[in-house]
Parts: sequence; structure tokens; C-alpha cells
Amino acid sequence: MRITECHFEFSGFDDHLVKAGTSVYLWNLARQFRDAGHQVGAVTAAHGLLPVLREKHEVVDLDWRIEDDVPIALDPSQWPGFPEVLTLHISARAHRITVDGIDIVLLSGDLLDQYPESFYPPQELRGKDAAALKPLVFQVVAARYLRDRIPAGTVIHLHEPFYHYLLPGLLAGHGFHVVSTVQTNMAVNTKVYGPEVRGVLAHLGSDTSVAEGLADPPLDSYLDRAMRGFLPQTLLYQDYPERPGHDYITMLGLVIRSVEAMDFLSEGQLDHALTQAETPFEQLFRQLTVRRELRSRTDQLVVGGCAIGDEWLDVPRTDERRERTLTGLGLDPALPTIYHNARYSVQHKGQKELFRGIRRLLDGGDRCNVLLHCLAPSPPNDEDLDALARDHPELVRAVTGPMGNPELKDWAAASDFCVFPSKFEMDTFLMAMGEAMACGSIPIATAQRGMRHFLHRTDPVAEYATGLALPRSFRVDDDLLTEAVHLGLVRMLRLWQDDPDRIDTLRATATEVGRSFTWQAAAGRFLAVFAACLAGTRPADATPAVRAVVEREERDGTGAQFDAAQGSAHRVADGVEVRWRGRNTSRVEIVPAQPGADAVALKPDADEFSGRVPSTPAGTLAVLVTDRDGRSVWGELPVRTDAPAS
Repeated sequence: MRITECHFEFSGFDDHLVKAGTSVYLWNLARQFRDAGHQVGAVTAAHGLLPVLREKHEVVDLDWRIEDDVPIALDPSQWPGFPEVLTLHISARAHRITVDGIDIVLLSGDLLDQYPESFYPPQELRGKDAAALKPLVFQVVAARYLRDRIPAGTVIHLHEPFYHYLLPGLLAGHGFHVVSTVQTNMAVNTKVYGPEVRGVLAHLGSDTSVAEGLADPPLDSYLDRAMRGFLPQTLLYQDYPERPGHDYITMLGLVIRSVEAMDFLSEGQLDHALTQAETPFEQLFRQLTVRRELRSRTDQLVVGGCAIGDEWLDVPRTDERRERTLTGLGLDPALPTIYHNARYSVQHKGQKELFRGIRRLLDGGDRCNVLLHCLAPSPPNDEDLDALARDHPELVRAVTGPMGNPELKDWAAASDFCVFPSKFEMDTFLMAMGEAMACGSIPIATAQRGMRHFLHRTDPVAEYATGLALPRSFRVDDDLLTEAVHLGLVRMLRLWQDDPDRIDTLRATATEVGRSFTWQAAAGRFLAVFAACLAGTRPADATPAVRAVVEREERDGTGAQFDAAQGSAHRVADGVEVRWRGRNTSRVEIVPAQPGADAVALKPDADEFSGRVPSTPAGTLAVLVTDRDGRSVWGELPVRTDAPAS
């Protein structure tokens, strides 16, 4: 096969140039494809790095260039002061380096050479500076290069729809087999400006009908408006208010119409994208166009998967290594040890809840070593982390700067538990958790769908469990997750003390599961998908994970059901008095049907929740109920005018 990996960032061949994990993922895959005997190349932006690359590699200037004036329609509400159609002059050339037998084409010129330090234009430029259009310019230039220079029959593998939503339509009809990999869990209803898409497609002679019929239906019921106002804070959903001239279309729906396969990094990530099951977004999601488009093309949905680096697959875990590592840090090797390794992102990674949960544990008298690596570009001003390290200096070691793999391997191999309370379903695979497990560290982590493949369970003594699953979280500064982290740590430390045989079993299972995620296995799944595309057979048959997702959803129905009989709402002199009864309920909120309005959490008392909310002319209240296992369900509670029962 001829395979071309095309992405805005392809720099994994040099650790010093990596800006995001996707480029490391791409380099591992490309080398596996090469080793399997396939012809592999890459197309990416130069990002102003040609002078740096010339120091290590032979840079060949290719005889290809583009000069074009491209009309780009801009949403006037998002780009004030700009013309509705901006004509952007694009000038670019192609260059090539060869690394380990893989040809990498670098597209250079104008915007493509800006931001060599970050690659990505700052978010704050959007709507203010045309430099924010760099990713769009890359798509136009890459499409032209691929159409001009890459032979028909080639598999074009694209990564992260946010950076390639135009490319599938621009490549359609040119004889390629295009596969899209969804790298991150952006809000599944993320949209793009319809006139921009149709204008660029038309300018490059592509079919604009692919962008038609992708708007959402009206979502105007009382409950719809309450959900739309509340859901953006969960990071599961972006709201696009209707207005004159509003024309936004589903990004994933647009992409899947023009690709032969859409790939996900794990079965859980696919499950989440296809169902949004048991989240606060599930009920609204069922009305959206993106769900319709994905569900109508399940034969194109696949799981190529992800992996951990080969160097993590055989890290020896010995008593000598543990003692050397922990004593070298001034810690007691006789104590249980917990470990966390991630970039510093307090909400996405659940680090605020992690720091506070550990603080409660240590303040309560439990003793354990704590190894925290939270990589930040500069030392963060974080009072929770600072207080944890300051108040428990004999137990806590926290590093926010870079750490090399040898040191991280020592930390992971010296730890008993790895803690990953990630939130918002934003982790689609979580390499660091797999690495720690491969070193024998037992996971304590949220039950995110995108982390389900690691087999941690709500009951850690269940058969084949690797560790403890905590409830999912979709809240900023989530007190319920903080308490779950605290109680989860208490539970697992008691198990470490009282049942060492069970700990040994969990560790052995965690190690086996962690070491099963190899790049060779991932590449094999991709090659099966690519072969199906070339043969004209169903890609989903190559990785049949989607069938299990659909069958489970059809069997289980719509998940948790709202039972209005559990609640009551009565008008009183100064508002509405609300009560709710729920044995397995952890949170009940009354949500106003207006954007940005604060939800009112009812006060818990045993199995009953109660509170008073402002008076409303509506005949119902929108209620969001969250169970103790993290599942959420919405419903409407009728407001009665008779006096509440005493």
C-alpha cells in the first residue's frame, strides 16, 4: 500500500519539535507501516522550521508551488471589522526531508511559517487577525499538493477533524482512500461556518453539496433551552445561538460524508462519540444532526486504537529499584506510594480534585508517599498543590518541570497506585495511565469511556479488574469527585494493608493489560482498515467495535429514566419549593431555561433533597439528577399551585 500521513503537525521524528502527543502517535504508526513493507510518507506544514531542519537533515526543495487568491467567508459576528468574504493570497512551496526511510513533505510560505515555537496560532487571535486562519490555509495548500503530486489509489490518513474538516471534501473525486482519525474528544457537536466551507470547496472545484443539510433542528422547548444553557460548562456541548444569517454545520457530519472510514483511539471514545451515554448531554444529543450522520454511517466507524511506547513494555519492577528511587527522594519505601503523571491542566486532568483529595487523606492521618508530575511551561501558581507539598513535606514530591523517561519509569515502577481522575471525557486513551500500569502500578481513575480499555472497575475485587473506577465528572471544581478521590484512596490503601494477595493479583492484571497496547497491534488494525478501503469492503468489519456499541445502545434503550414521581414543586410566596427523593442520588439541580444562568443545587438530607428556587412563569422546572455512579438524567417537574405537604 501507499500511505500518506497528513496532519498540521508531524514532528514526532524529533523530540525537541513535538508540540502535542498526536505527532508522537503518528511517528510510531508511520514506522510500523514502513516495517510492514508499505510505502509511507507524510505531508505537513513547515512551521518556519526549515533553517532548524537543515542543521540535521538534507532539505530538498521540490519543484512544486502554489500561488492563489482564496475567498474565505467569515462570520460577521465572529470577525467584526473584517469583510464578509476575505480574499487571502496564498503562496507556498514544498520541501522534503527523509528520516528513517520516510519522506516528509514540508509545505512552507506565508502563514504556514508563522508561530515556529507553538505551531498553532494563539486562540485569542480568532476574529481579530487573519493569522488565526493558518490551519485553514494548511488544508488548502495540502489539498492542492496531494491532488497534484500523490498518485490515485493512495491511502490519505488525516488526523483531528478540527484541523482537516475541509480536506475530505477537497480530496473527494481524486481517487484517494481517505481515512479520518478523531484524536481528541472535542464537543461532538462542534460546528464550522457553512459559507466558509462551501466557498473554499467551490473555489477549488469540489462538490459543495457535501455541506448541505447539516444544520441542527430547532431546539426550543423549555427543557431544550435549559439544557442548552447549562451544557457548555460540562465541555460536552457548544451552543450556537440562532440569529439572522446563522449558518453553522456539524464538523464531524461534514467529515464523515467524504471519508471511507472514521477512526477512534479506543472503543470507549467511539462509544462516547456515538451515544454520549449517561452524561448530561445524552438527551439533547439524540436530537442533533451529528448523531444522525454518525449513526447512518456506522459501517465507516472503526477503532484503530493507540498504544504506549515499546520502551515501557518491559520495565523491571524490583524491590531494589523501589528502594533506590524512594530513598533517593527522601521517602520511606515501606509506605504505599501513589503516582500521577500528566500535563498541568487542573480541570481536564482532575488535578484540583486530586490535590484536594490527597490533602484530605493526609490531613486525616493516612500515610503514603505521593509522587506528582504535572508538566507546565512555567511553575504554576496553584494554592492547592503548594499547600499539599508545604504541609506534608515528608510525604509529597511534586515536579512541574520536564522529566525524562528514565526518571518517570523509576517513579512508575516504585509506585503502588496511579491516580488519574480525568474529567469531561476529554482523555481518549491516556498513554500515561497505560505506561504506569505496564510498570505494575494499580489504577485509581475515573470511569471515563475513553479510559475503559484499562479495565478498572467500581468493584476492584471483581474478576479481571485492574484497579478502582471512580464516578465520571463533568463539572469544574467538583466536590463530589474530590470526595470520591479521597474515599477511593482510603479504600485502596486499606486493601494494600489488609489483603496483599489481592493487591498482587491487581498488579499482575494491570501489568498484563498495560503491556497489551503495542504499536505493532495498533498498526495491524489500521492496515486491516486501509485494506478494506482499497478492497471496497466495509471498514467496520476490520474492527467490529462499533457493532457492540450499537447493539448495547439498542438493548439498553435511553439509559436512566426520569421519574417525576420522585419529586414535587409547589409555588410559595417567595418562589417555588422543591423536594426530591432518591436513594442512589448524589446531586439534584434546578436549571433555568436561559443561557449562562446558574443552576440551583438542592440541599441533601439523607435520601431527600430540598430547596427553594425563584418563581417562574413556566409551568414546569427543568431538573438534572445525578446518580452516585455519575449517571445523569434530565426531566421536567410540574409546578403546582397548591400548598406543599408538610
